Amino acid sequence: MKQHLTAFRQRILLLAFLPGIIVSLLMGAVYLVKRYQELDNQLMAKALTQSGQQAAVASLLLDNTRHKELQALISMLLDDRDIRAVSLVDEQGRETLHAGPKLTATGNLASLLEPGQSWFRNDQVIQVADPIISPDTTRIAGWLITDYAYAETHLTQFRSLAFSIIVVSVGLLVALIISLKLGHGVTRPLDRMARVIDRIKNGFFDTRLPDNRGSLMYELESSINVMLNGLQSKHQKMTSHIAQYNDELRETLETIEIQNVELDLARKEALEASRSKSEFLANMSHEIRTPLNGIIGFSNLMLSSRLTPQQYDYVSTIEKSSQGLLTMLNDILDFSRMEAGKLVLDPQPVCLREIVEDVMTFMAPVAYGKSLEIVHFIYDDVPEHIIIDGLRLKQILTNLISNAIKFTSYGSVAVRVMLDQEGKPDQQESNEPLTLRVSVADTGIGLTREQHHKLFQAFAQADSGRTRKAEGTGLGLSICKNLVEQMGGEIGLESDLGQGATFWFTFKTTLNNKNGEPAVADGCEQQDLVPTPLHGQKVLLIEPHELTRLSIFHLLDKLGANITAAASIQQGMSANKTNVSYDYIFINPDNIEPVQGITQLTASYSNASIIVLSSSGITGAMDPALPDGTDTLLKPVGLNRLKALLTRINGNQEGKKIQQQINKSLSILVVDDNPVNLKLLKTILGNLGQDLQTAENGFDAIELCRQFTFDIIFMDVQMPVIDGLEATGRIRSEIPNHQRTPIIAVTAHALPEEKKTLLQSGFDDYLSKPVSEKHVISMINQWAKMPTETIEHREYFPPSKPGISLHPAMDQSESPVDINLATQLAAGNRELAQEMLVMMKEGLDDDLVTLKDGWAANNYSAVLERVHRLHGACRYCGVPELERICNRLETRLKKYNTLDHHQVTEDFQLLLQSITRLNQWEMESLETAEEA
Repeated sequence: MKQHLTAFRQRILLLAFLPGIIVSLLMGAVYLVKRYQELDNQLMAKALTQSGQQAAVASLLLDNTRHKELQALISMLLDDRDIRAVSLVDEQGRETLHAGPKLTATGNLASLLEPGQSWFRNDQVIQVADPIISPDTTRIAGWLITDYAYAETHLTQFRSLAFSIIVVSVGLLVALIISLKLGHGVTRPLDRMARVIDRIKNGFFDTRLPDNRGSLMYELESSINVMLNGLQSKHQKMTSHIAQYNDELRETLETIEIQNVELDLARKEALEASRSKSEFLANMSHEIRTPLNGIIGFSNLMLSSRLTPQQYDYVSTIEKSSQGLLTMLNDILDFSRMEAGKLVLDPQPVCLREIVEDVMTFMAPVAYGKSLEIVHFIYDDVPEHIIIDGLRLKQILTNLISNAIKFTSYGSVAVRVMLDQEGKPDQQESNEPLTLRVSVADTGIGLTREQHHKLFQAFAQADSGRTRKAEGTGLGLSICKNLVEQMGGEIGLESDLGQGATFWFTFKTTLNNKNGEPAVADGCEQQDLVPTPLHGQKVLLIEPHELTRLSIFHLLDKLGANITAAASIQQGMSANKTNVSYDYIFINPDNIEPVQGITQLTASYSNASIIVLSSSGITGAMDPALPDGTDTLLKPVGLNRLKALLTRINGNQEGKKIQQQINKSLSILVVDDNPVNLKLLKTILGNLGQDLQTAENGFDAIELCRQFTFDIIFMDVQMPVIDGLEATGRIRSEIPNHQRTPIIAVTAHALPEEKKTLLQSGFDDYLSKPVSEKHVISMINQWAKMPTETIEHREYFPPSKPGISLHPAMDQSESPVDINLATQLAAGNRELAQEMLVMMKEGLDDDLVTLKDGWAANNYSAVLERVHRLHGACRYCGVPELERICNRLETRLKKYNTLDHHQVTEDFQLLLQSITRLNQWEMESLETAEEA
């Protein structure tokens, strides 16, 4: 501020003083110029006037020859300070008299000797020549030449200059004084204003300017004082408001802090509720799925037995209701996984045709029950061997086809599979991802444009009113949308009300190529190696439904047949104008009497194999009424079932699904510290005729691997001495011939994140206890490249998992042993179940001591290891109470990583009580159960 005021003051002084300087200089300059000209003119006039007068006097004296007086006159002229020298020359120009210094040599003396007065001037002198004329004769007697010097004139000019400077200086001094006076009169109020503003800036709003009416800026100062009064008033109000707002803000912050604490508590409660919900859903899944599996399984068994029509209707209703409940349960679990972000796809090599045909076969009874035609078309350029999550793809197809059937009262449902974009000729040989498109078109009620937008939202339904005809949770399409997006595709629909609907989705996949050759999924042949059992053979296809006829025509053409298609027997026979002898006749007898139609065809084409296309859900219901030699083929017709039927007709038994055994002896190592587990696996693999060696810990397993070469290794995870993780790592790194040997992790309990850890630690796969003969054979065939044994003659019952009660009290009425469950877990071998139960009971005392010692020493690792071992043992022995307590305790130990948690303490006490109950259980109970 001071710098600005100083600059302002300087500008005021400059503005006030500069005009005075300019005026003074101009006036001084004008005065000097005029004065100098005046002095020059005075000297010139003086020289001309005096020279003429002096020449007249000299002419008189010269005429009277008074030379002395003339000399005296000339000498007297030098008394004038302006005259420097005087000379008298005769008429020839010779000097006759002279006074003073020598005349100034101008070089123009001859030119001055003129009849009249003449003169010459330079910076130093003025030289004047006047003729001396005789009064009597009027002739020129000579010239008087006088030099007038500028010295005195210059001195006078210098004096004038000095005087002018003094006068101008005095004037400037006076102007400066006046300017300073005026400047202070302006800047002094500004200084006061600046000081007042500085004080206001520092918060002193009570500062005012003095009320000086004589000030040059009185009005401005008065206005500023008025403004300061208003500013002070507003500042006081603002200060009051700020104080009020600060109080309110302080209260708000306190409220927000309280709310943050409440939100944090609510968040923890929400997380706990979410975890509880997940646990509840998982437990309810097991609780509901286990009896549902029993209900569905036994319902199917009863449906295949002899029932009265009323009984068949009752059991069929039970089976359908159970299937609907199971579907709804699966949808709820999938939606829960979606919300938690844990719904992860598992891409595997699959056969696309087999997936589509399986879904069509599964949905066909429902469609045919509503008199709907259901067909599928897989275009020729679609690769069948792809890598995708086959189960989730089946889920999407099942949902879309189920919806199409649900909302279609008449007509058809058609599934089409095609490439989403035109591929290059070599596209199927590249590793570039392909985009496939699947559409499901129906002739149902259709949808309005308004219904399109909300249809893929969770719990949204096209018709949500109380009078809606179709049931459902509204989760199916939402789950499909999520799955399709995870597959890198899109889902949508095209529909108008009353015009049917076409739901479509795309997904990205890659070809299943291994070593340059497409790998084949189970049950599916290589696309480029599809056998053509009908090559060159003539086939008559009689199918009244156009879409079904087109679908079957496409399959028969794929097998190399020469096809004649017709909508009826009469049309087919009339089309045969050349009396061609057909090799095969496919006929749908929906609109005719089957026996009569087949008899008519047999009479005309006696050498043809007649195949009846049946839409009945039970093939055997039609077979007794058909003539001998007639075969049936269920619709919708699939390529694999069609080839199997043709192969069987031709007498080739390779097309039949036969039971296979593991026809090669494998060297298998089983590693487990629990003798019960070893006993079970040894029995299962021994029944399969396999060479088996066992080890009780990781150290023994490593030593056996050094001595022998095994084809596959089953290894427990938690074991004494060396656990399964370390043993697997050492086998991979230290034993070269076992670097690629399949090692399967076998453990009683694993959280979802533990499975990923196992696979990252060197295990090739994961097998959860309890294992069954079916699971073991499947794992051996998968990793030892052996055909899977079909064990349809053995019934597999998954172990029940009763809900885990959080109440510490135990149900004393529940028996600690379930002999029926133990027999099921032992693959129906009751003696093996008894032996494993006895072996487990013999080790309970040692388990009890180890658990108590570990708990007393607060040894978390020892307690967890023993609980895990006990959990693995009791999974095979039919002790549901002990199994579920071990399961819950192991889960909580891994979750909390401590023995001090109150839930861990409660479960540990329950475990000790359960072991005590089991020790008190007498073997007579087992004998009583056997007799019963």
